[in-house]
Amino acid sequence: MKHLLALFCLLAALVPLGAQESYAPMHRLTWDEYVGTLIHWRQMFPKRMTMESRGMSGQTMPVYLLKITDTTVPAADKQVCLITTLHSGPERTGTTGAMAFAEWCLSDDPLAVETRKKQIILVMPCVNPLAMFYTDRFRNEHGVDPYTGGGRLSKLWDVKTLTLTRPEDAPELTAVLSVIDEYQPDVHAHLHGTGLQEYAPEQLGARRLYHGQIMTEVTGGAYSNYALRPWDWRVTEAMIEAGRAAGFPSDRFEADAQRTFWGPELAPLGRKLWHGMPLFYSAHYGYAKYHTMLLTQEVAWEQSLVARMQGLMRIGNGVWLDERTPGYPVNRMRHFVGHYVTAYGSAAAERRASRVELWNQQSDFALGFLYPQTVGRETFVVATTAAAKHAIALNDFRHLLGDSATEIERFIKAGPELKIAMEQTPEQLLAATTDASFSHGIGFRLRLPYREPRQIEVRLNGAALKQDAADGYESWHADGFTQVQVNVPPQKLPAHGLYFITCAYTPDEQRPTGWMPPAEVQKKYATDKLDATPATFTDLPYGSHFRQSMDVWLTESTKPTPVVFYIHGGGWNAQDKTDIHQHLDVRALLDAGISVASINYRFLADANAAKVTPPLQWPLQDAARALQFLRSKADEWHLDKTRIAASGVSAGGCSSLWLAMHDDMAEPQSADPVARESTRLLFTATKAPQASFDPQQLVEWIPNSEYGAHAFGYPLSKSRKETFPLFLADREKHIADIRRWSPIAHASADDPPAFVVYTKDDKPPVKGQPQTDPSHSVLHALMLQATLQPLGVSCEVHHPQDGKPATTMQELLAQHLKPAQP
Repeated sequence: MKHLLALFCLLAALVPLGAQESYAPMHRLTWDEYVGTLIHWRQMFPKRMTMESRGMSGQTMPVYLLKITDTTVPAADKQVCLITTLHSGPERTGTTGAMAFAEWCLSDDPLAVETRKKQIILVMPCVNPLAMFYTDRFRNEHGVDPYTGGGRLSKLWDVKTLTLTRPEDAPELTAVLSVIDEYQPDVHAHLHGTGLQEYAPEQLGARRLYHGQIMTEVTGGAYSNYALRPWDWRVTEAMIEAGRAAGFPSDRFEADAQRTFWGPELAPLGRKLWHGMPLFYSAHYGYAKYHTMLLTQEVAWEQSLVARMQGLMRIGNGVWLDERTPGYPVNRMRHFVGHYVTAYGSAAAERRASRVELWNQQSDFALGFLYPQTVGRETFVVATTAAAKHAIALNDFRHLLGDSATEIERFIKAGPELKIAMEQTPEQLLAATTDASFSHGIGFRLRLPYREPRQIEVRLNGAALKQDAADGYESWHADGFTQVQVNVPPQKLPAHGLYFITCAYTPDEQRPTGWMPPAEVQKKYATDKLDATPATFTDLPYGSHFRQSMDVWLTESTKPTPVVFYIHGGGWNAQDKTDIHQHLDVRALLDAGISVASINYRFLADANAAKVTPPLQWPLQDAARALQFLRSKADEWHLDKTRIAASGVSAGGCSSLWLAMHDDMAEPQSADPVARESTRLLFTATKAPQASFDPQQLVEWIPNSEYGAHAFGYPLSKSRKETFPLFLADREKHIADIRRWSPIAHASADDPPAFVVYTKDDKPPVKGQPQTDPSHSVLHALMLQATLQPLGVSCEVHHPQDGKPATTMQELLAQHLKPAQP
């Protein structure tokens, strides 16, 4: 709040003194009153409070610690809460708020009584008494600010070693650190407040605040440092709600400002982001060493601080949202995507010892689980030694577990998961050389996303666990999950450091997954056929580009099977291999003894981005490569290399015809075995393909032609009607590429038969007449037929105006691609 108070005091300096006269001055707490109160409490409540000096501040003033608890209740299962005032002095209401809270803790209020039974409350009401009672400035007599650890020239903190470079200059801070080291608190609440720190010397007067001097109260953090807050916003909200119930509102930092946090890369957007920075201040010491939850509060009214702290005490007294034992949420030492390493112990002191031990070694742990996560199955893998990390990287658990690894192998084999997903790479795991060493036990937390899963079976390293809070597992429903806590006692910590937890269960409800598109869309894209006929291989790569992949369906047969090789349409710039289900019944082909492959290929846009000219060569070359890849798998997949038919619609049909008419592109001498395979086909069965890209030839047959310019580099962003005239005008510039990539230009007597189907022509096809759909007119096939027939190559054309019974690609493929008879 320092910079905000600077602004406040700057404005106050502009206000006439008379305007402040109506606000009566407050009593200024004296040193004698402060110490006298502490002594009075000690005398009044000897079984509730002890008092000791933890160090000496300037002017030989002790830095006192109050320990408030019910001494008749054993301490083993008590939480520890530390309250400090590192900015006490100029921010006086931090100290007076701490005193008010201590007074409440000593009272007979039922919540205070309960708190003393369940917690040890450590209060350091005035960390910097010199500042509080004499100087009204942040720094001590050596120029050190206990709050930040900053000196006159630089910070005293060595964050790497968590030590002070000049501890003799910071006795007040050293006193606080000694308390943290001794008690290793579960939570550290640090108090700020209103004061005179921004008043100029000539404005200090009698150094008395005035009644009505307030500030915007803040719960859980500091404006300058967004790292000084609880890791769980629900803790903050519980405190805010307690204050609000007492009539005191709180600011919520970035939430109320509606701004997001920042980091180094976001610095250029600084004016649009929350201005607090992630800094190391003295209160982080407890977190860094002991995993202490820390929080900061701005105090305007002491009653407000007491109310908000009561909200915090209720958390420490009660059971947290997803736990079974009372206490603050401080026991999770390491995490990986909803899986947690936790402290071990049935009592708070046991958990605290385990927490501190694990916390300071958790950076050497490696965590993972089987991925993807699957209904009915959960896992958690933790390696704490180099040997365990090596075993995971090599997927060899028998070396460490012996026959116990059988159950792990069985569990893995029974599931659909792809791998053990670790937070470290295999190379990092294999390079591990250090071992973590701990002796207080260890816990693990898994969470099942169901209320009452049945038949829960939990195993650790293959051995079944019994339900036991000290040596086994516990399960309970909380916070929407069924929590599964695995507890490994100190005497059962495995020397090899591998913890492979498997959890099988039966969900208590069946939840649908997989949103479905509207019925009209499903019908258009044959969704039911796609889902009903899963491929043998899905997204199988035949090249390095992500689009160079195929789906393959292998039919069951004792002898090599014929194959349908399908190429999808979309102008070489849209759709994908699932398009096959809109035009072919894959299941019927498989039942007929025919295997099927459907390919994706690089788009024109991909070629344009790579400055490939003409871009059409990429999708056509990919079709050839995919065909060769398919043939290279013939022995492995039991395919008949001599009985492969290409099929496709529109651009996919054009690609099929180009493959069929092109000379064999096999390279017998290539070092690449795929490139040595043939690209020849038994026949083609296509729908509405384009046979030529020659714009002059096209307009002779179809005067309103508009297809082809996009395949030769003309802008995809413009319409075909806009680009085709440009293509026609530039024909001579493209003629070599037109002949290279047009199917019809490669026609020869050894070409395979072509079966071509058209379904949308609405009038008899007459050469030289405009067509309703010029890009998909049957005149393309008749042009091809006129070229092939003189060569003795069969070209069978089917269209609505031919007077013959209608047929489909499916029927033609099934008829001409029957498996060889025994």
